[in-house]
Amino acid sequence: MLNQRCILPLKVALALTLAIVSALWLGWERPYWAGFAVVVMAATETSGHSLKKGRHRLVGTLLGVLAAFLLVGLFAQQPLPFLACYSLFAALCVYLQGNPRNGYMWTICLMVCSLVVVMGKLLPEQTFSVAVLRLQETVLGIVCFTLVFSLLWPTSSHRTVIATLKLYFDNQSKQLQIAMAELNDHNTFTKALTLSDSLKQLTRLEDLIYAASADSYHIAHDYPKWQTLLSQLNRWALLCGHLAEASALTSEKMAPEQCAVIASLLERLSSRAQDALALLEGRAVIDGRSRLPQNVALLPSKPLDNEKAGSIDDHHGATMMLGSLLTKIDQLQYDLVATLSELTAQSHQGNAKYNQPHQAVSAPGSFTARWAFRPDSAVAALKACLVIWVCIALWLYVPMPGGAMIVLLGAIFSCVVLSLPFASVKALSFSMFGWSLFVLAQYVLLMPMLTEIWQLSAFYFINAFGIWYVFCRPQQALQRMLGTQLLIMMTSGAMQLTPVYDIQSALLQLMLIGIVMLIIFWVNHTVFSGTPESVFLRELGRLRTGLKLDLQQFTKPKHQQAGHSIVLKRQDPLRSVAMAETAISRINWQAYPELEPAKVGTVITGAYKACLLYRAFEDNYRHWQTASQHRAIEALIAKITQSLVAILEESTVNPTLTEHQYQLDRLLFELQRYLIGLDRESILQFSLSADDVDASYRLLTSLQLLIDSFKALIINVQHSHIHQLRLQPFAI
Repeated sequence: MLNQRCILPLKVALALTLAIVSALWLGWERPYWAGFAVVVMAATETSGHSLKKGRHRLVGTLLGVLAAFLLVGLFAQQPLPFLACYSLFAALCVYLQGNPRNGYMWTICLMVCSLVVVMGKLLPEQTFSVAVLRLQETVLGIVCFTLVFSLLWPTSSHRTVIATLKLYFDNQSKQLQIAMAELNDHNTFTKALTLSDSLKQLTRLEDLIYAASADSYHIAHDYPKWQTLLSQLNRWALLCGHLAEASALTSEKMAPEQCAVIASLLERLSSRAQDALALLEGRAVIDGRSRLPQNVALLPSKPLDNEKAGSIDDHHGATMMLGSLLTKIDQLQYDLVATLSELTAQSHQGNAKYNQPHQAVSAPGSFTARWAFRPDSAVAALKACLVIWVCIALWLYVPMPGGAMIVLLGAIFSCVVLSLPFASVKALSFSMFGWSLFVLAQYVLLMPMLTEIWQLSAFYFINAFGIWYVFCRPQQALQRMLGTQLLIMMTSGAMQLTPVYDIQSALLQLMLIGIVMLIIFWVNHTVFSGTPESVFLRELGRLRTGLKLDLQQFTKPKHQQAGHSIVLKRQDPLRSVAMAETAISRINWQAYPELEPAKVGTVITGAYKACLLYRAFEDNYRHWQTASQHRAIEALIAKITQSLVAILEESTVNPTLTEHQYQLDRLLFELQRYLIGLDRESILQFSLSADDVDASYRLLTSLQLLIDSFKALIINVQHSHIHQLRLQPFAI
């Protein structure tokens, strides 16, 4: 039985060798281009990702060839307009490569355009020949990769999707068990009940399902249903935000009968998570678990008299919210398992009650903003333009060996390196030089002795297999890519129809790579510095700006907005928090002995909480608009959101917010007493219906928690002293 660790290296080595040998057999020049196509497709997560990347590589090649033809045809005799248009085109490609769906296509587009222009030397006939050869080699590499990976130990992306969903529901089940144990021990929740880290997993699931549609019939055939599942999971994440609100308010102990009702709801949710796991594993659902969702009552159905009223605490309104939200989550979980039942096509008798018609759930906050303006991509585009123009200046004004080759390498390496988050140019350069020395040693000492095609095939097979076998861990993917691509590039002379072993050309490539990497290092550390410290501070600034823009839509009552409607779809500030969290993990804290990483970590925790509570407040506001339009409450919300915007601008808590918060607390107190039946003669009954009061109570409670989260975030930022990160060390 073949070791699992050997399967992927063996497939990569076979596909790479087959591509190179096939190109030589067909009599094509530059077989290494076919080898490059195999390597980049093999570096993906699943076979579905590989096929998508192969298609994007082919489309990107066609677009790059077309762009090169246009540039050469229009500006071949006009150097300045040619360079200006080329640099603008490069900036556009670098910006578009930040798109998570088709960014790789634009990376290849820039690479192919640069390669065809430089190697064609602006001559129409030579440019056409290079373009056709590049297209042929790309198609050959895609065919060889697909053939090997489809016939030898084929794997479907459908398995990866199922495995990710299993982990998703297994985490839910475990956290529900923890919540039930905590409720049983304390009769309350000592911390916010979030149930799962859904927000962090949704992007991965969406990407996997999109990629799996290329190689999985099950997913491609039922793709609309998988989109329905994603919508339901997005709705689940949003309800988890509301649940965190309600559980944060239930700090007091609840009555035994209330604990019993909530425990039954948690048990039902846990059972549905187990049902989902059973469906994903192909097992039958246990009888009795597929009970239909039911509304529950956590408060007395009749108004209470004054004697009993004294025994009811203020937290009962939050307890009612908690029960209502758990009921909604139970209904959503029922629909979600029903969708899974359809997708897995299980015919077990125990699944019958789940096979109910359901509707797709709209998902506010889903990933529809992928085409929105991305500041990080714009910064990368600016840096790439600067690198290209520095390389052009060296080509024009310095007698650089290799001619325009430095411009080609500058365009290729800038679009690759600058797109990598927190890429250490210094560490990357050392890795490239290390791999180059390893390859050059074989190129000088071993390759001149290879006289047969099978010997050349064995050389590439053994090297590719060794690189992918030794560097097999996921975090070593970049090393695999560097090692294999430098192996192909530095030994390209041996892959000619008439082999040429010229150490000078290999050393020239190494020298030019070193110069380009030095330029990239200088640009990356001076213009919008790409160090983890600078990225962390910059992303916190974007978080503040994003929250300010989102809050400004509530700063004026709707009837004063002159017909403008509330726009709820904006770029999600969660992206900035996620980038800042990643930056923290890359910071060398030993260089900042006065900073405590734990305190900086509290800033990220508070930022996540603020974003989660903002999404919950936004959703509550939308529902409140459909249920109530009370102008006094709307005016109070406008005043408070103005104060919150001021907090984000000044980073201090002003007295005006404290005054507004006092009004909010008084109004919440009156709404709560009316809701739970303590004040049967409340004046609210003359201006608001019971549904209006319920919607208003939820909205204002959400706003109260949002205010507290903003205050805590400001305090955490002040106590963490993160401003010291601006004094970062600069060293090559």
